[in-house]
Amino acid sequence: MKAFILVAHGSRRAAANDEIATFSRALADGMNDKFALVGHGFWELAEPSLEQAIDDQVAAGASDIKLFPYFLAQGKHVVKDLPSVLEQKRAQYPQVTITLLPHLGALPGFADWLGRQL
Repeated sequence: MKAFILVAHGSRRAAANDEIATFSRALADGMNDKFALVGHGFWELAEPSLEQAIDDQVAAGASDIKLFPYFLAQGKHVVKDLPSVLEQKRAQYPQVTITLLPHLGALPGFADWLGRQL
């Protein structure tokens, strides 16, 4: 079963975390059933954590999980922290394919799209 997790930083401000949850649901609607499971996880300061989100999707039957880092730049979380968690989760769930997608700022055409929107 294909699954998708939107990975955001997390905030001490509950409204910001709620916004991510709402965005994740809207994203699911826009992906036209490409994924049986769509969720979100936070790096820190909020729940569900990325680890919890992965565990939940595996428990729900996911066999192929795509993680999308909702980050604009290649900071420490994108370059070091997220790959480290993926390595741990791949070892924990060898039967599951877990793929880290390019972060938001690295998506082809993102800057052009944003420029048009602004």
